[in-house]
Amino acid sequence: MKNFTYYNPVRLIYGKGSCEEIIKQNLIPEGARVMMIYGGGSIKKNGVYEEVKKYVKPLIEFGGIEANPTHETCSKAILLAKENQINFLLAVGGGSVVDGTKYIALGMEHTYSNDTYDIVMKAGQFKYQKAKAQIGVILTLPATGSEMNCGFVISRKSDNMKMAGQDISVFPKWSIVDPCHSMSLPDNQVRNGIIDSFVHVYEQYIGHYQENPVTDGEAEAVMRTLIKVAPITLKDHYDYQARATFCYAATVALNYSLACGVDQCWGAHMIGHEITAYYGLAHGETLAMTMPGVMRFHKQKNSLKLIQMAQQVFGIPNPKPEDAITATENFFLSIGAKVRLSQWEKSKEFFPQIAQKFDSRPCGVYKDIDSKACLTILNDIY
Repeated sequence: MKNFTYYNPVRLIYGKGSCEEIIKQNLIPEGARVMMIYGGGSIKKNGVYEEVKKYVKPLIEFGGIEANPTHETCSKAILLAKENQINFLLAVGGGSVVDGTKYIALGMEHTYSNDTYDIVMKAGQFKYQKAKAQIGVILTLPATGSEMNCGFVISRKSDNMKMAGQDISVFPKWSIVDPCHSMSLPDNQVRNGIIDSFVHVYEQYIGHYQENPVTDGEAEAVMRTLIKVAPITLKDHYDYQARATFCYAATVALNYSLACGVDQCWGAHMIGHEITAYYGLAHGETLAMTMPGVMRFHKQKNSLKLIQMAQQVFGIPNPKPEDAITATENFFLSIGAKVRLSQWEKSKEFFPQIAQKFDSRPCGVYKDIDSKACLTILNDIY
């Protein structure tokens, strides 16, 4: 087991009617200057907006955070927050809104350069100015685990960049997860959330063998749970137990507890980010392709772990490494996902541009996914 420090200060509040806890637990400091941040307006259609406004009186609101939050949109929110001396950011939405809110909090303090996007482009080259505004979250879409971690992913439209960052100063102060808030989501968003959660677990699970059996067991339990609950919560969005189970699985999938003492991969995510940037597919849609692709690319190096995954997650007796890959693809297909880029009627035109980015930042647990390897994976998933 590798050395590790686990730190997670998020107050997690789960269950039906949890917004009441904003008042009961005094979650917003008295006198706070609150900016409420949300996405394209779905919260005004499904009743979440009205519910939140019963318990929060924001000074200002900012809507329009995209499904893949952009630097351009967040920059407008940063200016608005600074003009109004905001010190509490309330994110109401899915992981994209939460990610955007974290970026806004850091951007409000950024002084390293005139380009706020350096927060992600030059991470590690300078010391972040810590976020001063507190963050609260009311989650409406289970998928990213952003409600209980300090990571975020931000795109820049001007040059097709999609980069990740993290800083402990943007851990949410608290997060409310009411499963009922996600029941009106369309199937494709639920499906993408299931896939995203599943791949989060895989990325923390696959890059090692027998380093930490406790973490492995937890990861396997979350993957088995997602496989079991996926068809139920897709069939009946209003099955509370199924949706609550999915919501919690999505949170645990990336609250960093599954990363304790182990190596991690994240190759599927890095390639998936680029496919989103160039082809416009949703994050979960890209991962349904890139996870099996990276699994095949690393089949020999990860053979023992793939055998363990086939046994412990999919219940396959006496498996071979490829059985875990086939079972993963079959799971994605069973919930309606596409596992090849050609199924989206996309061309290979952007493959060279995507691949060349990995020469300067090779990824994967072995750091062996460079431009040549990325091109191999892209062609494999086509």
